[in-house]
Amino acid sequence: MRTSIFKTISNAAEFKSQLLTWSQQFREVVFLDSNEYHQNYSSYDYVLAVDAFTSVKTDFHNAFEDLHQYQSQTKDWLFGYLSYDLKNDIEDLKSTNFDGLDFPDLYFFQPKKLFLIKENQVEVCYLNMCDDEVEDDFEKIIASTSIFHLPSSNIIKQRISKEKYLEKVSKMLEHIHRGDIYEANFCMEFYAENAQIEPLDVYQKLNAISEPPFATFFKNDKQYLMSASPERYLKKEETKVISQPIKGTSKRFDDLEMDENSKKLLSENPKERSENIMIVDLV
Repeated sequence: MRTSIFKTISNAAEFKSQLLTWSQQFREVVFLDSNEYHQNYSSYDYVLAVDAFTSVKTDFHNAFEDLHQYQSQTKDWLFGYLSYDLKNDIEDLKSTNFDGLDFPDLYFFQPKKLFLIKENQVEVCYLNMCDDEVEDDFEKIIASTSIFHLPSSNIIKQRISKEKYLEKVSKMLEHIHRGDIYEANFCMEFYAENAQIEPLDVYQKLNAISEPPFATFFKNDKQYLMSASPERYLKKEETKVISQPIKGTSKRFDDLEMDENSKKLLSENPKERSENIMIVDLV
């Protein structure tokens, strides 16, 4: 069970920064931020969950069943991720790509402490076992100050050589020409070894550049994920499932005639139409 306490803040932007700084003391952190982006299906402006009370992590074998059992037992807020290789649990597929990160295929945790922010209202949701810490924590959050980090230089490398890249693209084109597939999303890894970075600093710079409606900072001990996504994969509201992918975009104009022409060109472009059809099929 959780205790909810409501607080009013005077400066939402400052509180967001203070909350993120304060959160770094915990082993588990999830921060979700809409960057004040106007959305029809938004519940909160930003959310912070920290300090796991319980958790589940597994490889792809029976991953969805493990998650279902965990969710049924906790019946509480859960935060985490589903990795791409969970495809191997539901399809006859396998991956042999090099993995230098060693993340679990699935990881979710039940936070002891949860903050839900909408405009200048903060709902503080603590498990009853630690609800006596709310006032002390809130004072520490308000007193938090951002830490300045000196820039560091890391050598970024590509996992696939130019020759291998062209070879793989040629194979995909063969599949397209045969009609096996009609579109492919080929991702390529860039990495740095023994990198010296401050994850929160990197996230804040990434977020400042892109200001996406679905920004994420995730921490699990020494493993971090940072996202600046413009897309919502799935949201469920009772019996309605909402997906908001992005495929096929065109520049907007203040001039109504130019704006309408841009829309027309987008709708009539064969490549853009193909991408829109593809993403509907995929979802």
